[in-house]
Amino acid sequence: MIVYWTSYCGVKVLDALYCRTNYVGRENLPTGQPFILASNHISNIDPFLLGACQWRRFNYLAKMELFDTPAKNWFFRQVGAIPIKRGTSDFRALREALRRMKAGTPLILFPEGTRGYSERPKEPQPGVGFLTRKSGLPVVPARIEGSDKALPPGAKWFKSHQVKVVFGRPIAFRPEEDYPAVAQRILEAIYALKV
Repeated sequence: MIVYWTSYCGVKVLDALYCRTNYVGRENLPTGQPFILASNHISNIDPFLLGACQWRRFNYLAKMELFDTPAKNWFFRQVGAIPIKRGTSDFRALREALRRMKAGTPLILFPEGTRGYSERPKEPQPGVGFLTRKSGLPVVPARIEGSDKALPPGAKWFKSHQVKVVFGRPIAFRPEEDYPAVAQRILEAIYALKV
Protein backbone atom coordinates (compact mmCIF):
# COMPACT_ATOMS: atom_id res chain seq x y z
CA MET A 1 0.00 0.00 0.00
CA ILE A 2 2.85 2.41 0.80
CA VAL A 3 4.30 1.94 -2.70
CA TYR A 4 0.95 2.88 -4.24
CA TRP A 5 0.56 6.11 -2.27
CA THR A 6 4.22 7.06 -2.68
CA SER A 7 3.79 6.60 -6.43
CA TYR A 8 0.54 8.57 -6.32
CA CYS A 9 2.31 11.53 -4.68
CA GLY A 10 5.16 11.26 -7.19
CA VAL A 11 2.69 11.38 -10.06
CA LYS A 12 1.04 14.48 -8.59
CA VAL A 13 4.42 16.24 -8.37
CA LEU A 14 5.39 15.33 -11.95
CA ASP A 15 1.93 16.35 -13.12
CA ALA A 16 2.27 19.77 -11.47
CA LEU A 17 5.69 20.27 -13.07
CA TYR A 18 5.05 19.00 -16.59
CA CYS A 19 1.43 18.11 -17.44
CA ARG A 20 -0.74 20.45 -15.36
CA THR A 21 -3.64 18.09 -16.04
CA ASN A 22 -7.05 19.70 -16.35
CA TYR A 23 -9.68 17.19 -15.21
CA VAL A 24 -13.12 18.05 -16.61
CA GLY A 25 -16.30 16.32 -15.44
CA ARG A 26 -14.97 14.83 -12.22
CA GLU A 27 -18.48 15.06 -10.82
CA ASN A 28 -19.28 12.08 -13.09
CA LEU A 29 -16.92 9.84 -11.11
CA PRO A 30 -18.70 7.76 -8.46
CA THR A 31 -17.36 8.13 -4.92
CA GLY A 32 -17.38 5.47 -2.26
CA GLN A 33 -18.12 2.64 -4.67
CA PRO A 34 -16.29 0.68 -7.36
CA PHE A 35 -16.71 1.52 -11.04
CA ILE A 36 -14.95 1.01 -14.36
CA LEU A 37 -13.03 3.93 -15.84
CA ALA A 38 -12.58 3.31 -19.58
CA SER A 39 -10.29 5.58 -21.59
CA ASN A 40 -8.43 6.04 -24.83
CA HIS A 41 -4.68 5.42 -24.55
CA ILE A 42 -2.04 7.64 -26.19
CA SER A 43 0.91 7.66 -23.75
CA ASN A 44 2.57 5.50 -21.11
CA ILE A 45 1.60 8.04 -18.45
CA ASP A 46 -2.14 7.68 -19.09
CA PRO A 47 -2.78 5.06 -16.36
CA PHE A 48 -1.00 7.18 -13.79
CA LEU A 49 -2.79 10.42 -14.68
CA LEU A 50 -6.14 8.65 -14.62
CA GLY A 51 -5.28 7.07 -11.28
CA ALA A 52 -4.54 10.52 -9.86
CA CYS A 53 -8.02 11.84 -10.65
CA GLN A 54 -9.34 10.81 -7.21
CA TRP A 55 -7.74 10.29 -3.80
CA ARG A 56 -8.42 6.58 -3.79
CA ARG A 57 -6.78 3.37 -4.90
CA PHE A 58 -7.35 2.15 -8.46
CA ASN A 59 -6.49 -1.11 -10.17
CA TYR A 60 -5.40 -1.37 -13.80
CA LEU A 61 -5.32 -3.91 -16.56
CA ALA A 62 -1.80 -3.79 -18.00
CA LYS A 63 -0.13 -5.69 -20.82
CA MET A 64 1.87 -8.73 -19.73
CA GLU A 65 5.04 -7.35 -21.34
CA LEU A 66 5.34 -4.72 -18.60
CA PHE A 67 6.06 -7.44 -16.05
CA ASP A 68 9.13 -8.85 -17.82
CA THR A 69 11.69 -8.28 -15.04
CA PRO A 70 11.47 -9.04 -11.31
CA ALA A 71 11.73 -5.33 -10.41
CA LYS A 72 9.03 -4.24 -12.87
CA ASN A 73 6.84 -7.19 -11.91
CA TRP A 74 7.07 -6.21 -8.24
CA PHE A 75 6.47 -2.50 -8.85
CA PHE A 76 3.49 -2.81 -11.18
CA ARG A 77 1.79 -5.32 -8.92
CA GLN A 78 2.33 -2.99 -5.93
CA VAL A 79 0.58 -0.13 -7.74
CA GLY A 80 -2.45 -2.28 -8.59
CA ALA A 81 -1.67 -3.49 -12.11
CA ILE A 82 -3.14 -6.79 -13.25
CA PRO A 83 -1.15 -8.45 -16.06
CA ILE A 84 -3.22 -9.46 -19.06
CA LYS A 85 -2.33 -11.16 -22.34
CA ARG A 86 -3.51 -8.91 -25.12
CA GLY A 87 -5.46 -10.29 -28.05
CA THR A 88 -6.73 -13.29 -26.12
CA SER A 89 -9.49 -14.07 -23.66
CA ASP A 90 -7.28 -14.02 -20.58
CA PHE A 91 -9.87 -15.29 -18.10
CA ARG A 92 -7.36 -15.48 -15.24
CA ALA A 93 -6.76 -11.72 -15.48
CA LEU A 94 -10.45 -10.98 -16.00
CA ARG A 95 -11.43 -13.04 -12.94
CA GLU A 96 -8.83 -11.20 -10.85
CA ALA A 97 -10.17 -7.84 -12.06
CA LEU A 98 -13.70 -8.89 -11.13
CA ARG A 99 -12.53 -10.05 -7.69
CA ARG A 100 -10.91 -6.70 -6.97
CA MET A 101 -13.91 -4.73 -8.15
CA LYS A 102 -16.21 -6.82 -5.96
CA ALA A 103 -13.87 -5.99 -3.07
CA GLY A 104 -14.60 -2.30 -3.71
CA THR A 105 -11.70 -1.04 -5.86
CA PRO A 106 -12.41 0.73 -9.16
CA LEU A 107 -10.72 -0.48 -12.35
CA ILE A 108 -9.01 1.52 -15.09
CA LEU A 109 -8.91 -0.10 -18.51
CA PHE A 110 -8.21 0.83 -22.11
CA PRO A 111 -10.76 -0.83 -24.41
CA GLU A 112 -8.44 -0.65 -27.44
CA GLY A 113 -5.80 -2.58 -25.51
CA THR A 114 -2.81 -0.61 -26.76
CA ARG A 115 -1.52 2.91 -27.29
CA GLY A 116 -2.23 4.79 -30.46
CA TYR A 117 -3.36 8.31 -31.35
CA SER A 118 -6.22 8.50 -33.79
CA GLU A 119 -9.61 10.12 -34.19
CA ARG A 120 -10.84 6.72 -35.33
CA PRO A 121 -10.99 4.05 -32.60
CA LYS A 122 -9.52 0.59 -33.02
CA GLU A 123 -11.51 -2.55 -32.36
CA PRO A 124 -12.26 -2.96 -28.62
CA GLN A 125 -10.71 -5.89 -26.78
CA PRO A 126 -13.11 -8.79 -26.13
CA GLY A 127 -12.78 -8.73 -22.33
CA VAL A 128 -14.18 -5.19 -21.98
CA GLY A 129 -17.80 -6.20 -22.51
CA PHE A 130 -17.32 -9.30 -20.36
CA LEU A 131 -16.01 -7.29 -17.40
CA THR A 132 -18.75 -4.71 -17.74
CA ARG A 133 -21.61 -7.18 -17.82
CA LYS A 134 -20.22 -9.52 -15.18
CA SER A 135 -19.39 -6.75 -12.71
CA GLY A 136 -22.64 -4.85 -13.19
CA LEU A 137 -20.76 -1.65 -12.31
CA PRO A 138 -21.17 1.78 -13.87
CA VAL A 139 -18.73 2.58 -16.67
CA VAL A 140 -17.36 6.11 -16.89
CA PRO A 141 -15.87 6.98 -20.29
CA ALA A 142 -12.79 9.20 -20.30
CA ARG A 143 -10.81 10.86 -23.04
CA ILE A 144 -7.23 12.05 -22.69
CA GLU A 145 -5.66 14.71 -24.86
CA GLY A 146 -2.05 15.93 -24.76
CA SER A 147 -0.38 13.15 -22.78
CA ASP A 148 1.35 11.99 -25.97
CA LYS A 149 3.04 15.39 -26.09
CA ALA A 150 3.98 15.34 -22.39
CA LEU A 151 5.57 11.89 -22.79
CA PRO A 152 5.90 11.02 -26.48
CA PRO A 153 6.53 7.43 -27.59
CA GLY A 154 10.19 6.55 -27.05
CA ALA A 155 10.91 9.66 -24.93
CA LYS A 156 13.23 9.23 -21.95
CA TRP A 157 11.70 12.02 -19.90
CA PHE A 158 8.71 14.35 -19.75
CA LYS A 159 8.17 17.49 -21.80
CA SER A 160 6.13 20.44 -20.59
CA HIS A 161 2.71 20.15 -22.16
CA GLN A 162 -0.74 20.52 -20.65
CA VAL A 163 -2.93 17.44 -20.54
CA LYS A 164 -6.70 17.41 -20.52
CA VAL A 165 -8.89 14.56 -19.28
CA VAL A 166 -12.65 14.67 -19.85
CA PHE A 167 -14.95 12.32 -17.94
CA GLY A 168 -18.37 11.52 -19.38
CA ARG A 169 -21.50 10.44 -17.59
CA PRO A 170 -21.72 6.79 -16.54
CA ILE A 171 -23.10 4.56 -19.28
CA ALA A 172 -26.19 2.40 -18.81
CA PHE A 173 -26.59 -0.87 -20.72
CA ARG A 174 -29.63 -2.83 -21.81
CA PRO A 175 -29.97 -6.44 -20.64
CA GLU A 176 -30.10 -7.75 -24.20
CA GLU A 177 -26.76 -6.22 -25.24
CA ASP A 178 -24.05 -8.84 -25.72
CA TYR A 179 -20.37 -8.45 -24.79
CA PRO A 180 -19.17 -7.11 -28.19
CA ALA A 181 -22.04 -4.58 -28.33
CA VAL A 182 -21.25 -3.36 -24.82
CA ALA A 183 -17.54 -2.98 -25.64
CA GLN A 184 -18.37 -1.09 -28.83
CA ARG A 185 -20.71 1.31 -27.02
CA ILE A 186 -18.03 2.06 -24.43
CA LEU A 187 -15.50 2.85 -27.16
CA GLU A 188 -17.99 5.08 -28.99
CA ALA A 189 -18.76 6.94 -25.75
CA ILE A 190 -15.05 7.62 -25.22
CA TYR A 191 -14.54 9.05 -28.71
CA ALA A 192 -17.74 11.07 -28.50
CA LEU A 193 -16.29 13.13 -25.65
CA LYS A 194 -15.16 16.60 -26.68
CA VAL A 195 -11.67 17.60 -25.61
